[in-house]
Amino acid sequence: MKKSQSNFVIPVTQSIRWNASKAINALIAGSRGMGKSYMTMALMLRLANLSPPTQIFGIDFKQSDISRLNNLLPNNRIASNKEQIFDLLNHFIELMKKRRDFINSKSEFGATANSLKMPMFYLVYDEFGAFTSVLSNKEKKEHDALLSQIMLLGRQYNFGIILISQQVSVGNSGLNSNLKEQCGLIVHMGTATKEALRITFGNEIDLYNNYLGIGEGQLWMQGLTNGFTLPFVAEDLSNIDLWEAFKKAFAKQNDEDFLYMTR
Repeated sequence: MKKSQSNFVIPVTQSIRWNASKAINALIAGSRGMGKSYMTMALMLRLANLSPPTQIFGIDFKQSDISRLNNLLPNNRIASNKEQIFDLLNHFIELMKKRRDFINSKSEFGATANSLKMPMFYLVYDEFGAFTSVLSNKEKKEHDALLSQIMLLGRQYNFGIILISQQVSVGNSGLNSNLKEQCGLIVHMGTATKEALRITFGNEIDLYNNYLGIGEGQLWMQGLTNGFTLPFVAEDLSNIDLWEAFKKAFAKQNDEDFLYMTR
């Protein structure tokens, strides 16, 4: 997977491009085994291979594939238990605030991280429902308040989230509906019931109703498919040594080196 020039646009398929800076928050849903993990890994590799590279952070309460990337990333980039997750959310926000202060003090009026071509910072949050389901009401409110800061304010500073879940509910352990509206890319992998798809995409979107298998899905993207979803086939990673690909892609991961970089 080759390095890309940093206009913040990465391919989702050969014909669909995602401007990750403008539609910076993403949601990936789908049943187990339908390709959510491979879809997420493909996006992570594309983001990390931008030039300059996107800085990657991860939350993986179930301690699956994303938690293993802890061996390739700088310290404290991956969280897998309650204390670590809250610490990482707060740390991510502190980095965002440092960038905000830098832009406000060092740049012309009206400048944004996008206009300054500052590298993106992305938090990949795997199976957020598994974590929020074990939180008390007080902890859930704190957790949602932290997510709100990132998802509502992060776009101006090139800070975003990729949320991953088997089913996107809006109940006590699900995603706050106000936060879901901040997602500029929404993906559902595989075939699902109409009810499940409505939970993912909402009631105002025309859905693709034909069968979709493993590695296939449908997506809604802000500015591209405003009233409907598009079917697609996810990038095939079967011929790639993923560990070596991530090792190479993560060669330049450092908070301080890229937090204040402008071009």
